Amino acid sequence: MFKRVAVFISFLSVLAFSLYGCGKNESGTVVATSGSSEQDFAKIHKNVNFNEQEKEKMHGLGTESEEVAEGGHGSGMHGSKKEKPDPNKVIATVNSEKILRKELDTILSRFKYHVNPSAIPSLEQQITEQLITQSLLRQFVTEKKLTTSEDVVNKEIAKMRENIKNNPASKDKTLEQFLEIQGSNVDELKTAIRMSAAIESYVSKNVDDKKVEEYFMKNLASFNSETVTASHILVSTQGMKAQDELDKARAKIDSIKKELDNGADFAECAKKYSDCPTGKTGGDLGSFPRKGAMVESFANAAFATEVGKISDPVKTEFGYHLIKVTAHTPAKDVSFSDVKDKVREELVGMEISSLVNSLRENAKIDITL
Repeated sequence: MFKRVAVFISFLSVLAFSLYGCGKNESGTVVATSGSSEQDFAKIHKNVNFNEQEKEKMHGLGTESEEVAEGGHGSGMHGSKKEKPDPNKVIATVNSEKILRKELDTILSRFKYHVNPSAIPSLEQQITEQLITQSLLRQFVTEKKLTTSEDVVNKEIAKMRENIKNNPASKDKTLEQFLEIQGSNVDELKTAIRMSAAIESYVSKNVDDKKVEEYFMKNLASFNSETVTASHILVSTQGMKAQDELDKARAKIDSIKKELDNGADFAECAKKYSDCPTGKTGGDLGSFPRKGAMVESFANAAFATEVGKISDPVKTEFGYHLIKVTAHTPAKDVSFSDVKDKVREELVGMEISSLVNSLRENAKIDITL
């Protein structure tokens, strides 16, 4: 029930999906599989989610300084040492609530060794935005005095434990072990579930059966099972404002495209050049529908690319992409009754996004990262 809202709970980053045992690309929710460290870049991008990246315990930040890889292409060469930032530095203030650097570092430590060094600044920004969203929702729940019964919380915990036992990839682990990997515990998980359930219950009041069916009729393409399977290479433009920087990013993606046109292997180029964490797995995005999973311009380009071909550079708000399509599953006839729950879940997600946008517009947010 609470998969979508868990996107806002950092320490549920892998639990929300590995424990629920969901399939891939469920109503805009990107789901991890045992063979991919990040199945869909949209969750860091469109929905700012890190659910599918962590499969094992990452090394923490336990030293005074760390070696930082140079070159920006994941070359593995180590250069100068960079002093670690003050863990108690305030990186953002949301109304009167302060967010500290150590909160960002706790999440960053799970991913930073799996991404190219050049992508770290962008990743830090995205994590900070996620922490701001968490803070806004937490304040909202408190202000509205929203509550969740302990029975609901306990049922969710029990469901997670059962899914662990039934999943061959996790049957030898306990819920507590998964939480330890996240640097969390059962009490924190219960707090997250209470918040998730409270928010879903609140926004669901605006999602009646008539609205669900109307949305289905207008968005058949989101539910007719048409998908593409693709990989991508990203040259990030996040944070770039100067035209010369943007021109260099465009030149870089054009250079990569030229390499590919001359016979270079796409997966190897993704590992070498991509600023997306998927680069570590050859840019693999898995399968996704035309709508609901990817930002629109990316999805349109992917569905317009022939199987086995590589797209021309595609510009999104995150940078320049090259997309390689490896499979295309045609659309199927679908009835409303077959996908009613899925449609409702997507609408609930939209209501949550609308709530977050409203909270941001009316909040006093100061980012000092």
